[in-house]
Amino acid sequence: MMVQRGLFGWSPPHIQPLTPVSEVSEPPESPSPYTDTGGDAMQVELEEEMDADTEEMEPPPTAAPFSMLFACADRLDWVLMILGSVAAAAHGTALVVYLHYFAKIIQLLSHGSESADDLFDRFTELALIILYIAGGVFVAGWIEVSCWILTGERQTAVIRSRYVQVLLNQDMSFFDTYGNNGDIVSQVLSDVLLIQSALSEKVGNYIHNMATFFSGLVIGFVNCWQIALITSSLQSGILDA
Repeated sequence: MMVQRGLFGWSPPHIQPLTPVSEVSEPPESPSPYTDTGGDAMQVELEEEMDADTEEMEPPPTAAPFSMLFACADRLDWVLMILGSVAAAAHGTALVVYLHYFAKIIQLLSHGSESADDLFDRFTELALIILYIAGGVFVAGWIEVSCWILTGERQTAVIRSRYVQVLLNQDMSFFDTYGNNGDIVSQVLSDVLLIQSALSEKVGNYIHNMATFFSGLVIGFVNCWQIALITSSLQSGILDA
């Protein structure tokens, strides 16, 4: 029997053939971390936390009365607000008075039975009245806007200074807990801007519009009370529409 030898006189070891694997063994399945094993328990815990948060939630603060808007006003501010209110009322009334005299001019031009000279004199008189009304509107509007803007700036400056004083009187722990970011400062600044907008613009506009409304009712009842009464009765329906 011939034995095959290798390069250096030894034979290579006998290599056994690989035995075929009939069945492939698979590792046991590990439990998936996404299986819902404690879904009910987690849902109960979440509901309990939501109930606790609802119980601990504080009620929203009540709205401040309108008089608190002028809490930081001094004597000069009250004088400015009174002047601005009178000017706003005059500014609102001027529109209705202008329409009253303009209607007289239209009536004079369409139904004038007087002579040409008398008609011209009457027309000139009414035109001068409208010109005076225009001058009064300019003065009243300037006083209204100036007074309300000035008092708004003054009162908001007082609010800012008081806020700074309150911040400086706080302990150091307040700045570590609440004052380490700009949320409080930005919130206060936005509130101050809203107060300034209300004082400088909205209060004057409210007085202006209310004066226009009531003066229109008065002029309407003076000229033709029947039509004014019908308009007043239909006013609620117009507002609802």
